[in-house]
Amino acid sequence: MFEITTSDVDIVKNSVGIASEIIDEGIFRISKNGLKFVASDRAMVAVVDLAISAAAFEKLDLTEDTSVGVNMNNFVSVLRRASAGDKLTLKKEDNRNKLKIIIEGSSRRRFEVPILDMAESELPQTDKLEFSSLVELKSGVLAEGIADAEIVSDVVIFEASADYFKIKSEGDSSITELELEKGNPSLIRLEPAASTKSGYPLDYLRKMVKAAKLSDTASIRFSSDFPMKMEFNSGDKFRMSFILAPHMIE
Repeated sequence: MFEITTSDVDIVKNSVGIASEIIDEGIFRISKNGLKFVASDRAMVAVVDLAISAAAFEKLDLTEDTSVGVNMNNFVSVLRRASAGDKLTLKKEDNRNKLKIIIEGSSRRRFEVPILDMAESELPQTDKLEFSSLVELKSGVLAEGIADAEIVSDVVIFEASADYFKIKSEGDSSITELELEKGNPSLIRLEPAASTKSGYPLDYLRKMVKAAKLSDTASIRFSSDFPMKMEFNSGDKFRMSFILAPHMIE
């Protein structure tokens, strides 16, 4: 059994909500270190890696490390009933195959969602990926670049050199480009081993970049025509990263 409680409702609600836009079913792992979720979408285009550390929880009681499989839409529909200022508790009792969700604020509300019997899926070996460029920038600027690209095409191009980082999109007759030159305060870190250019599907990026509301900065690791890793974190409480397969460009 386990019982975990947090007052950082937005971290749990928003991060799990973002994951649910990409993953329909998944397994949450609860340990003394906190809550962790790693899963790929059914098309094996993207991997979501979410970790909410023990520092985000006021209460973290468990008899042993535990895994619970849930339907993400069911889980998120309940989490969205919580508001800032509420206290959120997730609880699993040994004799019940239900995940109990308790929201305490002006009242005490209790929900239960079924725990799914899910086999551990085989994930791509993302920890072995090596990237040629690392970019760290203000997350709001990244979100703007992705939103701009949506006007033109369904492919977003990331490009990095020793002097700049660009987010581009090119259509039949239109182009959009956001450029950050080295020295721009919104470009925190720029480490290209070589000039790098790669395209990625907009429909996934549009969902991933919603994590910008949980973090002031974002990091992007990528190589030419190679998977990308995008990561957001908030102090010692929250980290959310995504691996995304490339969309080949000319």
